[in-house]
Amino acid sequence: MSKSMFTKIVVVCLGFSVLLGGIFLEHAKAAAVLKEGMKGKEIQELQQKLGDWGYSVKADGHFGPLTVEVVKAFQAANGLAVDGVVGKQTWDAILHPTLNHKVRRGDSLYLLAKQYKVPIEAIMDANDLTDEVIMVGWELTIPKQQVVAALAQKTQSGMSQGQMQSAKSEAQVYQVRPGDNASVIAARFNTSVPALAEANRLSDPNRLRAGQTLIIPGWRSNMPLFIWPVRGRISSPYGWRVHPLYNNRQFHGGIDIAVPLGTDVKAAANGKVIRSDYMGAYGYGIVIDHGRGVTTWYGHNSRLLVKAGTRVRQGQIIARSGSTGVSTGPHVDFRIKVNDETVDPLKWLP
Repeated sequence: MSKSMFTKIVVVCLGFSVLLGGIFLEHAKAAAVLKEGMKGKEIQELQQKLGDWGYSVKADGHFGPLTVEVVKAFQAANGLAVDGVVGKQTWDAILHPTLNHKVRRGDSLYLLAKQYKVPIEAIMDANDLTDEVIMVGWELTIPKQQVVAALAQKTQSGMSQGQMQSAKSEAQVYQVRPGDNASVIAARFNTSVPALAEANRLSDPNRLRAGQTLIIPGWRSNMPLFIWPVRGRISSPYGWRVHPLYNNRQFHGGIDIAVPLGTDVKAAANGKVIRSDYMGAYGYGIVIDHGRGVTTWYGHNSRLLVKAGTRVRQGQIIARSGSTGVSTGPHVDFRIKVNDETVDPLKWLP
């Protein structure tokens, strides 16, 4: 046998040994029983992994009363026996990249996202949800923080700047245009150049290039609170759906709110009407510009009460609901766009 071949065999064997060692180590962790009063490195690792799930616990290596309560909360959320003792089943759940949460009365995606410290969108993606409505008794998959972060990083690394702008338009993102500079952008979004530089780690905020993507600090907090244009049942949510007339899968860029014919349609916020006319499949529609790249859209009306160029105030009646254009019945197709990209109105409405 040649020396090089012998070396390769040794390397492969060592690598296999390391792999087996890692597997045995994970099984050893899962087999260990940890409980109140214990101290050491294993307890510290347990606390760190509970922290990865979003639980607030200090990794001090001491299994004290606070750690017991956190373990019980984790067990309850994952449908395990609630005893505060970390045995094999609890270890398996902690080491798994996801956990199952059984929806209880009072739960919402907002509260679950806050509890587990992961984005609402991550929970929706993990469960193939098209809207934020959840029912008592449902089993939801909750991804671990580290899994969400890794997936986001992988997704962003494979996206062009244009795709990132589309995917993140709601997340305080702006794409630099020709002629822009830091001062102009900061003034447009009511922030400061230093804050803009810090948020984007810009060594020189005066050197921006067209097409560059910037995070706008505090942008959403500067936007007005929107109100519902009408009150009614949401007959079709935001997202992918099978079109009720064309019977094919299409992306719905707004929410359909079913209301009786002739219902008053109100402006969601102060702004300037930039379009008020017949808009093809959207029927008689109105578009209001609220500044900072944000517009609201109101479609399928039977009558338009304001003209382009008119300034309107929040709550002002701008139209009467109808079923014009491509429609199956009287409703308002309400949309919000940021930099010409649609966002989910339910995340902007009270």
